[in-house]
Amino acid sequence: MNSNFLQKKSVSLSLSLALLTAGLISSSAMAQNEYQTPTTDWGVPDLQGIWDYSSRTALERHPRFEGKLTVTQEEAERLVPSLQEYTDALEERGAEAPGPHNVGGYNAFWINPGDFLAVIDGELRTSLVIEPGDGRIPWTEQGRELRAAQRATMAYENMDENDGPEGRSLAERCILSFASIVPFMPSLYNNTTQIVQSPTHVMILAEMAHDARVVKIGGQHDPHNVPRWHGDSIGYYEGDTLVVETINFHPEQVARGSGYTSANAKITERFYRVSERELRYQFTIEDSELYETPWTGELPMYAAPDLYEYACHEGNHSMPGILMGARVLEQLEDE
Repeated sequence: MNSNFLQKKSVSLSLSLALLTAGLISSSAMAQNEYQTPTTDWGVPDLQGIWDYSSRTALERHPRFEGKLTVTQEEAERLVPSLQEYTDALEERGAEAPGPHNVGGYNAFWINPGDFLAVIDGELRTSLVIEPGDGRIPWTEQGRELRAAQRATMAYENMDENDGPEGRSLAERCILSFASIVPFMPSLYNNTTQIVQSPTHVMILAEMAHDARVVKIGGQHDPHNVPRWHGDSIGYYEGDTLVVETINFHPEQVARGSGYTSANAKITERFYRVSERELRYQFTIEDSELYETPWTGELPMYAAPDLYEYACHEGNHSMPGILMGARVLEQLEDE
């Protein structure tokens, strides 16, 4: 459930962009020249806080933008569906559309994808991907097929998806979110994270599904290469930037999870402040088996008032029903 639903406003993209022009765009440009990054008591950039990374900007650049990384307000109003149009389409035919074949789907009331394009350095972005310059993921010739094969792998051989909880997705089992948080990419809701720093570690907590990533500062990757949920992360500071390098993702996350956490991926993230209320976030993904070159994405994160508890197991009434229904169908087949 989207715990931030009260913040959702059914406003058009044109109104959102008008507000951006008066606020976010101008303040972002001014912040580049005036802002001084605060530091912690131990002398590193202070990135702590609760941050919202919701955005209507897609990961890859749509052909309608004719290859342009940025657009004007007028172009965005013409080329990008309004939030109302977007949520209406989801309700009618999208993944969250409720109906007899998708009884667990939410209607638009629960969806909070962000109502404007990402603003970077005062400009409206058309894609999160900034390298390569065309805004597209540089798959190798066999890359898509290899990634599809990775994701088709079942962790438990000879098990149907309804034989037991292990056959269901990681999100349904409340192990990992269906949204991508290594790296962070905007989803339909719960696009909120919290950063807490100490001299030796950084904790990055994602609202969905209460996943905490613990980054060792100045440490080394596990020499035994033990795979972990969200991978093995180490970090260091480059000036005012926190750099996080992650490898060794859990095989089930590679096979059953979302995002681009492939078997051989190295994901490098960078966090730095551009103003009191804005973080800049960048990520680079390397996997020579899947991609012709490393590729990089970028998005803003804005200060948020709260991070809500994502109580997944407490509300997960569907799992017993799914498995019980499968047993009933098996009995009917045997009759």
